[in-house]
Amino acid sequence: MAEQQDDVPFYQKPEWADVVPIPQDDGPNPLVPIAYTREYSTTMDYFRAMCRAQEKSERALDLTKIVIELSPSHYTVWYYRQQLLKELNKDLKSELEWIEWMVNEHPKSYQIWHHRQVIVGRIAQSLFPSTTTTSSSTLSTAQSTEAAFAFDDLPEALKTTAQELVKSELEFIAESLKDDTKNYHAWSYRQWVLAHFGQGPWWTRELAYTEELLEEDVRNNSAWNQRYFVVTNGPGGLTEEDVQREVQFAKSKIEKTPSNESPWVYLTGVLRKGNHPVTEIKEFCEGLLSVTRANFSPFVHATLLDIYEIEAKEQRSAASVEKAKEEAIMLAEKVDSIRSKYWNWRKSQLQKIDVVA
Repeated sequence: MAEQQDDVPFYQKPEWADVVPIPQDDGPNPLVPIAYTREYSTTMDYFRAMCRAQEKSERALDLTKIVIELSPSHYTVWYYRQQLLKELNKDLKSELEWIEWMVNEHPKSYQIWHHRQVIVGRIAQSLFPSTTTTSSSTLSTAQSTEAAFAFDDLPEALKTTAQELVKSELEFIAESLKDDTKNYHAWSYRQWVLAHFGQGPWWTRELAYTEELLEEDVRNNSAWNQRYFVVTNGPGGLTEEDVQREVQFAKSKIEKTPSNESPWVYLTGVLRKGNHPVTEIKEFCEGLLSVTRANFSPFVHATLLDIYEIEAKEQRSAASVEKAKEEAIMLAEKVDSIRSKYWNWRKSQLQKIDVVA
């Protein structure tokens, strides 16, 4: 997508005649020199000259685009481009359009997603200068969930602006996720967008979005991870009402696919985060044993093993120790024999529990 008026390479044009390219220095006797194409090698020679001179110009900006389209993960060039965009006061919305094209071409490039984060962060700073407190150019994609400003404190007009910007970014990310629902960089950026703009109404909509994804594919572990992020970082944090709702949600998905690890991890994670003991789901797990396909789920038996072991320690119950042993044997010999050594070790540890005779 780099702008070319003709087939003549940029370095053969008169406007570049004053630049002395700097070749790559691999030393006198490089052991395994990289076989760069002539186009890439020459382009990088000119880029090195730009960097050494610290030139902040339109042609330098054009050159970064050429290099990036040749090597999308070249983080040094991305950083230089970010400096140029700021120095030249360029239209950042146009930059977003180019980034969208780049994401479509290279969806797994971390540098592209991070660059979009930087640009959106700068747009937010320009829209909300009196409220923005964090410089997005220094944030990594998967950094903290601290908001850059308080959404509730914004005037109504700026609230609308913030919602429109967040909505646009979330829709853009959702389109990318349609091609690859497990794209880690897209999900990381999505979490940054949600958190960066504060505790707005988009958190509620995000919960619905994860539910839609899980209706389509209950084994979408990325959607489960995103749902956990939303319920634990959204407005008000994880409330008791949230815990009860999410426990029921996870149970309903486990009943459909009891051998799917994701909802089990989610269920126990929500319980721990909400300061609820895993023993609360004992009756639910025991009830699953009567379902044939669930009886062969290692996650049912592993959870029951944990529950019975906790009960044995808390109540000093010999009966609970025996139940825990049965689960360990079931796991080692039938439903998860590939980890038999681990489950047998777990069984051996049960002998150490002090019980009432």
